[in-house]
Amino acid sequence: MIGRSVQTHHLLTRDGVRIALHRLGDPAAPRVLLVPGTFSNSSFWYGTRGTGFARYLAESGFETWSLDPRGHGASARPRRGQRWDFDDWAADVAQAIQAAGEAGRRTFLVGHSAGGAAILAALAAHPDLRATVRGIVILATPGPWILRWRAAGARAALFLSRLLPRFPARLLRLGPEDELPGVIEQWMRWNLGGHWRGGDGTDYTAGIEQLGLPALFVAGAGDHLWAPPAACRALFDQVGSPDKTFLLCGRATAFSTDFDHVGLVVSRDARREVWPLVRNWLR
Repeated sequence: MIGRSVQTHHLLTRDGVRIALHRLGDPAAPRVLLVPGTFSNSSFWYGTRGTGFARYLAESGFETWSLDPRGHGASARPRRGQRWDFDDWAADVAQAIQAAGEAGRRTFLVGHSAGGAAILAALAAHPDLRATVRGIVILATPGPWILRWRAAGARAALFLSRLLPRFPARLLRLGPEDELPGVIEQWMRWNLGGHWRGGDGTDYTAGIEQLGLPALFVAGAGDHLWAPPAACRALFDQVGSPDKTFLLCGRATAFSTDFDHVGLVVSRDARREVWPLVRNWLR
């Protein structure tokens, strides 16, 4: 649950969907927009026991804005017949970036997994927003690149997303929220095709090659299934920026453990070893 000190605001998107932004910290402090990945919502950043990364950043002198993607958390659910996809997420993130950059503010962006991809897609599709961004942190986000042994899983996810009204993430114990089938379908098609391209033809992959913003990419050495380090590194290599850093979190790089996909952000070891590194980079 989000604590009482968190203020929830809603934005009305260009296609009339109410999406929620949860704000915590000093409004005059440097601002950080946090975007969760699939099967999740803003509670990923706040934690269930009051010890989440968003609270840590607020206590460290930042104001955090945590987004509930459409179809999740306190944001609107699709009506019968509506099928939202990853393009919609990218558009919503772009609108959240614009809102966070009000009155000339420049914002840091932090995304986990598909949330990192949504940030990159938003900035690729809306290059004018880059002037409002101070830097980006991409946590456990794989590029559009897939191992042969993972292709069968991607095709199975693609099949389920076409068959069911919601992808059954809770039943499969993948996270607290079932997923929008359109998001899963588009994401799997990108992975199988090796390229991020919007339904309207927007070439996100080409856009991120021109990004030009300070960027920190973080991968977990134990993340073998969702965002293998090689796939995260491939995305890092695609991003065009003269100021970018790749950090692999594992025993071979002096961490206490080989962090997995979720544990890279949500774990005691992450709180002790990863959070301070991200905070210091933001500073």
